[in-house]
Amino acid sequence: MKTGPALVKDTRARILEAALELFAEHGFAGTSVRRLAREVGLRESSLYNHFAGKEAIYHALIDAYGPASSADRLRGPRYVDVKDDPAGFCRLYVEDLLDQWSDPREQRFQELILAERNRFEGERAHYVEALFSDELGVVTRYFAGLALAGRIAAPSPSETARLFMAGLTFIRLEHYIMPAKTSPRARVRAALDRFLDTFLALVATPQLGDALEPAAARRS
Repeated sequence: MKTGPALVKDTRARILEAALELFAEHGFAGTSVRRLAREVGLRESSLYNHFAGKEAIYHALIDAYGPASSADRLRGPRYVDVKDDPAGFCRLYVEDLLDQWSDPREQRFQELILAERNRFEGERAHYVEALFSDELGVVTRYFAGLALAGRIAAPSPSETARLFMAGLTFIRLEHYIMPAKTSPRARVRAALDRFLDTFLALVATPQLGDALEPAAARRS
């Protein structure tokens, strides 16, 4: 039986999961704290022991599913282990993004962000800061290290990071956000492979170019 901090963490997770579904389906304004508490099996007063209100829950959802979570992942040991391997870094980043994009909770989060993007100026600023400062900043630092070591050709690591992330964002828009029905994972995987092979070829130094192998060939 979970007790103490573990129980609190589990309850917070259940509140966030319920809020994600209710906010995405009924909108932020259309979801009351009472309804949310009932969905989780709590008294309304008990929910306030975990979050100050709906705005705090919305903020926590941005941290749980938004770019802040990607930035935290990028700082982890899996990425540190490939910091000197441009192809390994980019492929790991793409693989993690594909898993994230394919998660139904992440898809619901995107529905919520798109629907409520103009509701909270502060939360919109928080999302933008997490994406364009935090996550982009971490990717830029990896690319700067690779460029300094002569592993990639990147006259501007920050703009190289923008090109990399922008290409991935376009694929996400094409296959997950804009169509009425999301594309099969295999189709998205193929699009990511084509992009990744092209990007790595564009930033390749002679040293990197000799080591590159197309993603499709690696899986055949």
